[in-house]
Amino acid sequence: MHKKRWPLIGLVVVLLVVVGGGGYWYVSHAAAKKVPGNTFRYQSVSKDKTLYVTFAATGDKAVVNPDRNTVLTAANSQADFDKAYAAQSQDATWRYSVAASSLTLAKADKDGQISQWQYNGIIALGKKLTSRSFTYQIAKAGQGQVKSKTTFEKIN
Repeated sequence: MHKKRWPLIGLVVVLLVVVGGGGYWYVSHAAAKKVPGNTFRYQSVSKDKTLYVTFAATGDKAVVNPDRNTVLTAANSQADFDKAYAAQSQDATWRYSVAASSLTLAKADKDGQISQWQYNGIIALGKKLTSRSFTYQIAKAGQGQVKSKTTFEKIN
């Protein structure tokens, strides 16, 4: 009886590792599928500031605003997105790039000064994108890395 139990236990362990590993691989490489065309709420690491972001369904533009209604309206249609992006572009333009497990947001102000934030090691579970750390480069303010968890929560 003991001789039959060990191969069965080994098979169960192998199946758990394969299923668990495959599931982890999927959630750690799903950001590129979940970001385009959606709207997210972002809360700063210190939890004192909230921004909302609507990412273009195609292309690399983003509408970023502290007003939830502005970005939700931008998510309604391409025409609404273009209108909100044009209004925002009077002050600054926002672009984004998303890969399997990273998201980069870049802001160019009127003077051409560029600030950039790259969120690394993103895990996409349900309506949340959780980044283990991010690096930043802010025009006229410097650069650095924050090793704190940050979350983008889908709101549309």
